[in-house]
Amino acid sequence: MVLVILGGGHFASANDRTFAYAIAPTVQLPSHFEDQCDRVCRSDPGQGIPKWDVPGWEQYMQVWSELAADPTNQSLRQFLGLPIGDDTGQSLAAIRATRGRSAPSWIGWKPGTYAQVDTPHFQIFSRSDRDKTTEVAEDLERCYWVWTQIFFPLWEGRAQATLHLRDDSSAGTMSDRLAGGRARLSTRKKMRVVLLRDADDYGRTLARLTGGSLQAVSQSTGFYSSERRTSFFFPDQSGDAIASRRHELVHQLFREATRSQLGGDEAGARSDFWLVEGIAGYFESMHFDNGFATVGGWDSPRLQFARYRVFAQQQVVPLAALRPDGQTQVQQRGDLAQFYAFAIAYTHWMMDSGDVATRRWIYQMLADLYRIKIDVETLNEPTDPERGMVAMLRLDDATLASNPAGRTLEQLCLRGCLVSSKGLSQLEPAERLRWLDLTGLPINGDDLRRLVKSPESLTQLSLEACPMIDDAIASWLRSAKQLEELDLSGTRCGDLVLQSLAETTSLQTLWLTDTQVTDKSLEILSRLPQLETIDLRGTAVSAEQIARLQRQHPNWKLNP
Repeated sequence: MVLVILGGGHFASANDRTFAYAIAPTVQLPSHFEDQCDRVCRSDPGQGIPKWDVPGWEQYMQVWSELAADPTNQSLRQFLGLPIGDDTGQSLAAIRATRGRSAPSWIGWKPGTYAQVDTPHFQIFSRSDRDKTTEVAEDLERCYWVWTQIFFPLWEGRAQATLHLRDDSSAGTMSDRLAGGRARLSTRKKMRVVLLRDADDYGRTLARLTGGSLQAVSQSTGFYSSERRTSFFFPDQSGDAIASRRHELVHQLFREATRSQLGGDEAGARSDFWLVEGIAGYFESMHFDNGFATVGGWDSPRLQFARYRVFAQQQVVPLAALRPDGQTQVQQRGDLAQFYAFAIAYTHWMMDSGDVATRRWIYQMLADLYRIKIDVETLNEPTDPERGMVAMLRLDDATLASNPAGRTLEQLCLRGCLVSSKGLSQLEPAERLRWLDLTGLPINGDDLRRLVKSPESLTQLSLEACPMIDDAIASWLRSAKQLEELDLSGTRCGDLVLQSLAETTSLQTLWLTDTQVTDKSLEILSRLPQLETIDLRGTAVSAEQIARLQRQHPNWKLNP
């Protein structure tokens, strides 16, 4: 079984089989910084369930907890609408594929040229092949079940679940309560998904349907149209594409898997659009791995970019500055990347902080934005959210020890954090890192080599102001053939490290400020074919040789 936990901690699954067929499990909501989080959750799977009074939520969570312990339990599977008769209990959903004949006319597809795939909660019109379509269908179902547990107060199935699971002192477990009955959750209407063949097919289709330019549409990997009540994807299994798919799916779930009364309006049209995008960005962090799933946590890819903005660029956009903007104002902003970074960072803090009142405020805000009636009292906006968000981003050794990263890291920024060699040793070796920023950390070459055994996938690396980094990393750095940007400023690196970069043909930006580089390295620098920017200030390179470099490479940004 898959077990999901919010806030970065994990607990073991009851079954470590391939997660493509996993059932979404019990969701927990512990504090982001809770000590011994892993131990607590292993000993008590119910720990952290929201404590405010939402009828049926605790009982619904108990259903999943019991199913995790007994994945073949027929009463529980029948109630959730999961396939019955599977001896392993691993079947996620009955998936039925037929030759397509009922796609909406606006898609413009001829009958028989596509497949129609039905799952319990989705109707998928697909131009992709069977295996890829099935893979996407299974992921959509898993994401749906996880979403229902986290956002139970907003879910359209809440009333059904509450009715069927109402307290009965004569029954003990949820399984006992449901045994022998015919209780089963039903779905009002399936959500529609269009799965295109590939990126080109996706771009052409979206450009035609939305009237947008092909170039603009091709920048995305997923899109939800509230007007057509349809999500559009193509079966790209890269990390970024999966995150995008889950982002758009959350927009669809809040609109269509709730009793939303928005009608033709858009959520956040007039204000607070930050939360519409923030909660979708938060859900991007969901990952399934080794029998469990996680939503949120310090290792969320989006938080690495927020951490860089706060501690490298010294940016902290107040929440009050984000709240007035509606959808149109946001789309006209010239700083969209900054807007998204802080919208998602604030949402992570509010969901992961462990403060019940803060989480309740998020739920009430979402209910207001999507016009969903829920019985949760209105709360005031959290006080001093900037301080809380920045504190969440500033990791330390204890946080890394008690909240081990579970995902495959492709981006990792620890700049501005209180992390030492001890904290870094808590991380599993990361072989797929593309961006690594360890600026200012008191680490050495051994720490670097342990974290990244081979830097072949790195495109951006910052070791700025790491005083113990020296020429001992030269042999390790020689394998970083894809590096585009390297910052060694303030380290003890010298000519030996520069020699290791002789075959790094993709290097564009090189920061060597206050290093031990000398004139001996200039010949190597001159041979780097893609180099555009280099800083040699504070080195032993002579003024005469810098002038020569300027004459030889007039297009370089030298000592910018």
